[in-house]
Amino acid sequence: MKNLTRITLSQQDDSIMYVTDGKQIFQIESSQTERYSKPKPKRKILPTEARMAQRAQLSNLISTYRILSALIKEKAYPYKPKTQKAYNLFIKQNLGRIKIYLDKTEAEAKACVVAPYNLSMGSLMPIEIKAKADRMITSLRVPESFPITDTTTTGEVSLALINANEFICCNDSLTVIHLVQTFVAIEETIIPYIIPRLYEFIIKPTSQIPFYTLMPASLFRVNEGYIGTDSGIETGGMAYILSRKMENKADISTQSVVLTPDNVTYRKYSSEQQKQKVAISYGVAAPVFVDPKIF
Repeated sequence: MKNLTRITLSQQDDSIMYVTDGKQIFQIESSQTERYSKPKPKRKILPTEARMAQRAQLSNLISTYRILSALIKEKAYPYKPKTQKAYNLFIKQNLGRIKIYLDKTEAEAKACVVAPYNLSMGSLMPIEIKAKADRMITSLRVPESFPITDTTTTGEVSLALINANEFICCNDSLTVIHLVQTFVAIEETIIPYIIPRLYEFIIKPTSQIPFYTLMPASLFRVNEGYIGTDSGIETGGMAYILSRKMENKADISTQSVVLTPDNVTYRKYSSEQQKQKVAISYGVAAPVFVDPKIF
């Protein structure tokens, strides 16, 4: 309707007269003008499987962040830009990479499933964790035949770790995280939750504090010259994180949660079957698969 000039409005009928370039006069029905004048109603955005999947993943991430927020805020990302929040970086590092699908009821209940999320990013040597039978064994070494008993001091453990691991220095901090997977019945629905257990000690060879008053023995045993766990620790996930503070500077090892060998909850909640179940809970129709044999 470019270059149209309105010249008259007929009272006898539902028409409006327009002139273009001062020459041609023509008529448009009022019902047509309404199409131009009235804004189109906004289309309702229907949930899609992709949106649902992201929402379901985000719910578990946010719940995990709430549990570990003190650690993540304080020292998880020492090299992040000052303008970036630790929360945003935590979400960015994990969303879409680790897929956990919580249904609508679980999300509203702030459920949480232990998942192999990234917890920290830095330049210190990462501490590896591997499952060995029903134990978790780290890459932290101790001198041959060094024992840790109920009377061993934190200073003795510190000196053993410094002597056997080139990347560990005096006054470093070693944090052990054990995320225990548990379940709670809420109105006849079983909801997964996490019980967080965090322990930390300073690498200080002069410390006379009994070591096992700071750290559970089940999470810091000597296994054939390496630090690891007892057999049969509670189901969930583990992380051992090394951090260091210097003048106006901090650093940390890049670590992710490593699942215990018996963790079947993660496998269930990251499965395609769970994804389809969650889609239905959010009102997304489940895909229909047709057996090609019937054609």
